Amino acid sequence: MKTALPTSCSTHRKPSGCRRLYELRLTKVFGFRALLFVFLFAFPVLQAQNLSEVISNLKSELTKNPDDKKRASVYADLTWYYASVSVDSALSYGKKAIAATEKLQDSVLLAQVHSDLGAVHFRNNDFKKSEQHYLKSYQIRKKQKNAAGIAKLNNNLASVYQSSFQYNKAMKMYLEALKYFEAKGDARNANITKANIGLLFVDLKDNPNAVKYIGEAVKYFESQERSVEIENKLCENYLNLGKAFQMQKKYAEAELQYQKSSEICKKVGNKQGFSFANRNLGNLYTLQRKDSLAAVNLQVSKEVREEFNSKIDQESNSIDVAQHLIVQGKYPEGKRMLLKILPLFEKENSKENQLSTYKLLTNVYHHLAKPDSAEYYFEKYIALDNELVNVGVSSSTAELEKKYQTLKKDSEILQQKSKILKRNVALLSLVGVLLLGAVFYRNRQHRQKAELQKAILHQQDLATRAVITAEDNERKRMASHLHDGVGQLLTAANMNVSVLNDYKNDPENFNTIIHRTSGILADAIKDVRTLSHQMMPNMLIKNSLTNALRDLIEKISSPKLTVNLQIEGLNNDLDQNIQVTLYRIIQECISNTIKHSGADKIDISVIQTDQRITTEIADNGKGFDPAKVMDKRDGLGLQNMNARIELLKGLVRIDSAAGEGTRIFIQIPTV
Repeated sequence: MKTALPTSCSTHRKPSGCRRLYELRLTKVFGFRALLFVFLFAFPVLQAQNLSEVISNLKSELTKNPDDKKRASVYADLTWYYASVSVDSALSYGKKAIAATEKLQDSVLLAQVHSDLGAVHFRNNDFKKSEQHYLKSYQIRKKQKNAAGIAKLNNNLASVYQSSFQYNKAMKMYLEALKYFEAKGDARNANITKANIGLLFVDLKDNPNAVKYIGEAVKYFESQERSVEIENKLCENYLNLGKAFQMQKKYAEAELQYQKSSEICKKVGNKQGFSFANRNLGNLYTLQRKDSLAAVNLQVSKEVREEFNSKIDQESNSIDVAQHLIVQGKYPEGKRMLLKILPLFEKENSKENQLSTYKLLTNVYHHLAKPDSAEYYFEKYIALDNELVNVGVSSSTAELEKKYQTLKKDSEILQQKSKILKRNVALLSLVGVLLLGAVFYRNRQHRQKAELQKAILHQQDLATRAVITAEDNERKRMASHLHDGVGQLLTAANMNVSVLNDYKNDPENFNTIIHRTSGILADAIKDVRTLSHQMMPNMLIKNSLTNALRDLIEKISSPKLTVNLQIEGLNNDLDQNIQVTLYRIIQECISNTIKHSGADKIDISVIQTDQRITTEIADNGKGFDPAKVMDKRDGLGLQNMNARIELLKGLVRIDSAAGEGTRIFIQIPTV
């Protein structure tokens, strides 16, 4: 791993124009290289294991005297898994894997081993050897015409070119790989490529695009079932996302991502990722002047990095320690550390580490009042920075990504147009059928609409007929009562009055007739009162539905029939139509219960809320089948009930069955 490119003055400025800025900027901006996401594939998914356990299990396989093919496969896996634990061990097993696969003449496995070794050398910052192994794998897969494998190698090679500052070449290869994976619907590898593109944007200091691409990859991996491979990817991508946030000065978000990276890297045994997560946290805390936290994290990073075999990788940690010393004002100590490690970076041509070292030495000599030395390292810093990253490279690389997105959209548009053209050709032969179908469909719609309208009218007609029938039945009952009851009494009274003249001289008989006539008229008056009460109860006319119902219940209740009445929230000014309808329905239900059910208990509840009034009438009688009763003449009472409720835009439900009593539920809107 290498340190990232520090923030530099514009390449269009002269050194003298930047000199007044370098002191402030070098004390506030701390460079580090984010962990580069290497494209990995073709490894088994192992649940709930860390790298140490995976390695241990693989090595135990070698003790079981496996066949040559199995042995070669285990060597290949150990090559990869050791890459994050011990570079020397990874390279050792890589050599064994190549020898074993060449002996087997297994070109597929050989291509994989070269790819794995490319990844190992990449993690060891040996980009030349990394490129050599990737290219060997590339040649094998090209002969095999393995398009998917080539796309993955394009991604890996792009990471190598990115790390050696060949940004245009890297972006081209990333986009070529992404195009392939998206076309194949390979979401996993497409998101790995997006993570790499996001890291390239980190290098180019295009932070919004970096967050966009890496964020999409993180979201994808978080949605996948956890395995060593997936958690390694999260380990690395949380780290890269934190770098992008830090460059946007979103320090809280950056700290959160670094902490997540440190936790998950430690969990799976990815020492390299764990080291860099703590290193980045240390740099972030140094930037925020949280010196004690910075020192702890940098020390943890240093101890873990010493377990790796790369001298450059170990010494690059010293850059972070020197930064911390400089922030604390310990300039001589920082200078000694930087001058000690600089020759190694120059010898190994580790340009990013050289760049960070030049920048820090410029700052140190400035504070030590040695302007010549400060100027010397500042000029070296500017020259190397212009060599690595310049406005032209950043612009052209970003333009490649924009062109890719444009071409992608254009391709999608062309594909859509092609589909439309093919569809149109097919449609031309079906136009006549579709037109006929449309005509048929419209006619069918009209018929259905007409039938629906007819059904609605029929239902309305039935409701009206039911109301008229109910009214007619009520009139017949009233007429029968008047004729058979009151009429007969009045006829009798009239007959008695007509004979009074015959007995005017007979006081005894005259008084008898008068007394009898008076009794008959009293009975007639009583019957008229009863009839008027049935038509419209006095309590309902004079007072309210509440009192009318209580009066009705009081008259009906007897030792053989208990009627319980519950009333809640019932307003006295309730609409008269609703009051009359509810009274008549409750009266009818009680009458039916007495006549047909054999019940000895009726529970009635009438509850009014802001928008509706709900009534329930339940008995413990023998019950009945509502569907069968509605179809018979005896069901006119139920039909009348439904019709009256529908006129009030309410609803009624009857729950009953043989031997289970009857429950009638009524709901009427009040607004």
